[in-house]
Amino acid sequence: MSPRSELFLLYPQEVGPAEHTDEFLESSMQIQTDVSQQKRAKKRSKKSSKKTRAKKKTQAELADPHALYERAVQDPKTDAAALGKLYRRVRKRAAKLMREDFCGTGSLSAAWVNGGKERSAYGVDLDRPTLDWGLENNVAPMSAGLAKRITLVEGNVLTQRGPKADIACALNFSYCCLKDRKSLVTYFKNVRKNLAKDGVFVMDVLGGSDTMGPDENRHDLGGFTYRWKQHFFDPLTHDFRCTISFFFDDGSKISPAFEYDWRLWTMPELCDALEEAGFSGTHRMWEKTDKKGNGTGEFDEPKRVENQESWWTYLIAER
Repeated sequence: MSPRSELFLLYPQEVGPAEHTDEFLESSMQIQTDVSQQKRAKKRSKKSSKKTRAKKKTQAELADPHALYERAVQDPKTDAAALGKLYRRVRKRAAKLMREDFCGTGSLSAAWVNGGKERSAYGVDLDRPTLDWGLENNVAPMSAGLAKRITLVEGNVLTQRGPKADIACALNFSYCCLKDRKSLVTYFKNVRKNLAKDGVFVMDVLGGSDTMGPDENRHDLGGFTYRWKQHFFDPLTHDFRCTISFFFDDGSKISPAFEYDWRLWTMPELCDALEEAGFSGTHRMWEKTDKKGNGTGEFDEPKRVENQESWWTYLIAER
């Protein structure tokens, strides 16, 4: 059957005189082409719609690493209360101004001022975006009266000057980024310069047999899983490389979310460096335990303790 005969069967009512047949053929073929193009366009539209649906953001893409870190790692209210108790233990009075070195998002500074009407906080950190996140998420939501008692500055803790603080702190082992003794002593000297005459410096210390080698810990926090992983430890230098990662229920992940290239300083090394920096004395604290061996949240100053697989505690230095 010829193309024209096929067209006649398809469109018999539109076929006219022979002289119009070529024109009709061209017109009808154009109609078929338009219909085919419309069908292809619809198919492309459906595929595009499917791709759009497939590109729905994962939980990892929607997550805020700083918010996850604060939830997984930090307990600023408890830390602020502990700092207040440790200062009172040494000085027999309440601390007012706290300096938070390596302050990050300033969550501890916010918790500190929330703990007392006379309290104020001065935080120092090198990372501007992290400070800005803290100002927006931790400071801005506070009342004007509380917010004005917090100062977060971009600066180097080795050199940054500030108001004379009653208590200064470096928590979450942040000072471990200072990997040589000269830098560590320089930092401690600057801390001492920025303390009041009877000021106190508090840091937390990490140790135990499990810290000196590869290790991994996971905790399900509801909605995401937090992982702390120790990738490498060099017994000759105490180089210590670790990461924090977050894993989500939909299979997505932020890995790593944070990376740390540290030196794992020991308690005796820290005490010696503090003495070299001019501090008058140190107190090596240890958490008390109940009859079942669980920590009570209260700290004492024992003369001797047994090593554990993993431990952390506070070290206090008097100006």
